[in-house]
Amino acid sequence: MVGASNAHVLALLTRAPSSGGKTRLFQSLGISSDPTLLRALLLDTLEGSVVPHVRRVIAVTPASACAEVRELVGDTEVMAQPEGDLGERMRVTMTTLFAGGASAVALIGSDLPHMSGVPIEAAFEVLSRDAGALVLGPAEDGGYYLVAARRVPDVFSGIEWGGAHVLAQTEAAAELDGFRVQRVDALGDVDTEDDLRRAVLGGRAPRTSAWLRRCVPRLLP
Repeated sequence: MVGASNAHVLALLTRAPSSGGKTRLFQSLGISSDPTLLRALLLDTLEGSVVPHVRRVIAVTPASACAEVRELVGDTEVMAQPEGDLGERMRVTMTTLFAGGASAVALIGSDLPHMSGVPIEAAFEVLSRDAGALVLGPAEDGGYYLVAARRVPDVFSGIEWGGAHVLAQTEAAAELDGFRVQRVDALGDVDTEDDLRRAVLGGRAPRTSAWLRRCVPRLLP
């Protein structure tokens, strides 16, 4: 069973590297889709997201690719994402984890190679103090890279995913659902070559940095 009683659970939502994705990023780089980069992004995000006493789960789409991701991430727990748009997949993933015994759940993406445990730990600390909080990690594009709560929030429908107002729409929906919205530090995800350059220049993301030096060295000093 996924989760455990009184557990804090972090789920990384990812598309299997073999199934493509990050179209905007590859267009910005001027190259064809490369699963090697997608694997690097996922593994760097996974490595950077370690927080003591937080159980981590990889939620995979398509469901048929769970075996591929299990082979990639070793002992980290893997579950399938459901069908549906991003909001529905997040809602059902959270629902499944709470049904499995989690007391608090945070979701992040897998395109955060410069991720650290700091905002994740901060989110769970907020939830330990305030069961009625919804914690969001703002992204620099108007969305969010982290959402965390102690129950499934009604914030995953009616959102213009990919737009510039995702964070604002989510905060408004959370308040209507009775949550007190709290924020942790902002972080940029990786959608363009400039995002990718900034992500690796901070000294984190070793696999992503190695890919960049090998495949697009013009982006590095």
